[in-house]
Amino acid sequence: MFNVSAFRFKLLPSYVQGAIAGVLVFVSKNVIYISHNWPFVFAPAFGLVTGLVLIVAMVLGTQSDRALWESNGGSYFLDRREEATGNKSVFRFWVAFGSCIRVLTVALLLSGMADYILMNFIDGSLVEQTRNLKLEQIKNAYTLLGMDNETIDYAVKEIKSLNLASFSNVMVEVANKLFSNGLMGLIVAAFLRRKPQAHWVDS
Repeated sequence: MFNVSAFRFKLLPSYVQGAIAGVLVFVSKNVIYISHNWPFVFAPAFGLVTGLVLIVAMVLGTQSDRALWESNGGSYFLDRREEATGNKSVFRFWVAFGSCIRVLTVALLLSGMADYILMNFIDGSLVEQTRNLKLEQIKNAYTLLGMDNETIDYAVKEIKSLNLASFSNVMVEVANKLFSNGLMGLIVAAFLRRKPQAHWVDS
């Protein structure tokens, strides 16, 4: 059973780095909208820049989390009992991956909120623009992959039936991006974790 008294929350550096990355993406989407270049949000260049921002945020967040973890004797929380007994845990792969996921979750939620606010409260015409851009992406991708017309038509029908401005759809988009970017998080975690004996660079 969940023990409320044992639950502890700490504003870890990974949360902060995720918020910074999310704000950057949030602001950039608003700037792109104001400049009347909404299609650029779906351009490969914007995806590349956003991806680089997320990678930098994951690296900085995980490094800072690791420094905090190690300065507290193998914990995010300064636990004198662990320190006294010498029971120190290493900043292993899954701990490092947790830092990456925290960065991505915060950043992508803020990015998703930019879409939700713009489509629901700023400019309703962005819904149709977004739908057309997604349809174009789907058609190009499926044609490149050699999909048959029946498969393409089904995907187009699915996109047309979606309420792109709904909160649930925005959250689904966030979840999809979290999964795809999480693959990069696995790589970042592999580089920034520590082995039980030594850091990977040392060995």
